[in-house]
Amino acid sequence: MSLSSRTGGTAIVVLGLVLSAFHVRTVGVLWGAPARVVVNGLLPLVLATFVVAAGVKLVRNDVVADQFVTRVLSWVAVGVVVLAAATAWMFASVLVTGPLPANATLTLLNAATLGGLIGYLVGVYDARRREQQVQVDQLNRINNTLRIATREIVNADTRSELEQQVCERLQQSEPYESAWIGRYDPEDSELRPDAWAGLDDEYYESVVIAVDGDDAHGQGAGGRAVRTGEIQCSQNVSTDPSMEPWRELFAEHGVESVAVVPLVDGDTVHGILSVYADRPYVFDEPEREVLMELGETIGHDITSLEAREQLRRRERELASQNDRLEEFASVVSHDLRNPMNVAEGSISLEREDRDSDALQRAADALTRMNELVEDILALARTGQLVSEFASVDLRAVVEDAWATTETETATLDVEPSLGTVSGDESRIRELFENLFRNAIEHAGDDVTVSVGSLDDADGFYVADDGPGISPADRERVFDVGYSTNPDGTGFGLNIVRSIADAHGWDVTITESDAGGTRFEFSGVETDAARPVDEQVA
Repeated sequence: MSLSSRTGGTAIVVLGLVLSAFHVRTVGVLWGAPARVVVNGLLPLVLATFVVAAGVKLVRNDVVADQFVTRVLSWVAVGVVVLAAATAWMFASVLVTGPLPANATLTLLNAATLGGLIGYLVGVYDARRREQQVQVDQLNRINNTLRIATREIVNADTRSELEQQVCERLQQSEPYESAWIGRYDPEDSELRPDAWAGLDDEYYESVVIAVDGDDAHGQGAGGRAVRTGEIQCSQNVSTDPSMEPWRELFAEHGVESVAVVPLVDGDTVHGILSVYADRPYVFDEPEREVLMELGETIGHDITSLEAREQLRRRERELASQNDRLEEFASVVSHDLRNPMNVAEGSISLEREDRDSDALQRAADALTRMNELVEDILALARTGQLVSEFASVDLRAVVEDAWATTETETATLDVEPSLGTVSGDESRIRELFENLFRNAIEHAGDDVTVSVGSLDDADGFYVADDGPGISPADRERVFDVGYSTNPDGTGFGLNIVRSIADAHGWDVTITESDAGGTRFEFSGVETDAARPVDEQVA
């Protein structure tokens, strides 16, 4: 049985006071004989006073930890009994040869006083040595537990797997009898175990922790841990009034001390880790520090696992979106092109026999529809992320794009050393084709288009000497269908931004040196190729 420092110290104080009262009485009786007063009265009184002082220090918990108080009291009892027994044995020897001394009782009590003080000192020395050994063993055990639990955290792929593995590893570590983890949702008023190990399932299914401190089920260590974000311990559940709602359950399963660790990441509380021990006073300061570190590690990993799960969901959504875009492109390509080709052929045949303004308008409308189909197909394709990056000669791609664009009398001015970028060559060429067409549509056939490298960042620009784009419209021009040209489709610049986004580039619009429009692309990879683990699927 373990006694608290208060209980054990009080017992020693009472013993010291009883002995002091007797020795004070003795001093009064022997006051006329100075030598006897000093030897049989004052000196024992001083020893008894030391016993009282020792008990007071024990009450204040200044001497040893609670789990060693019983050990100290045992040594006090041994000291009292041994010296008193030795003195009695001496008197018994005297009794064989003659009568007992007149002050035999006084001598026995003096011996008991000295024995109690000596026993206390020996007990404190023994308890401290034992405490040091326990601390060494405890630190070794804690470090081993933390190492194993941390390894499980690193290897876990899901939050459920992480929580279950941590509980199982802690339960296997002496002196822990059980461990469970409950998830915290700020919108819920109660918290229940979600993963556990050690006790039967029925026990965990019966545990309810209230978050509200006004509820009796929220005044225990679990509710306090959630509200404060700090570890909470009950070193002896049988005497802790805050653990009253669960005391019968604890007694039934042999639980004597509890530590509840909040699983935190910054200001976020993900849940709590409850650890049970089968003896009291297990969770001292070193133990609490390590468990709090473990709780923070689990909290950080839960945040990481949730972020990874969100990323996986986003990747699945993107894959599904790409599938829908592919299906859409297929429908557009097959179901629209075929009837359009029939209509174009019919109009062409009819115009061979007779031509008219109506047929001309119909032919122009079909040409316009073909342009829209091409842009819609391009838009569907450019909405997909780039998965394979290669080294692209930027100047060569610019010149190829210019050659395939109806540039009329427009002029291209390309910086000699554009270098290479990492990306998809076909889609980068499509980006330039759309920019060149946009410049000619809005600035005229005699526009001058310049392509060069950015001075203050990794990237490039495409600029013209046309009328430019007002600051108020610079974001709107990227919207699908937005165009200031009545003959434009409104898809070109949206395709440009989609291709930039697919490569992870940033695109902004500013004014060129000539007063026209300047498109700047930053964040451009200049390496020959990205490592495989950096590619975006």
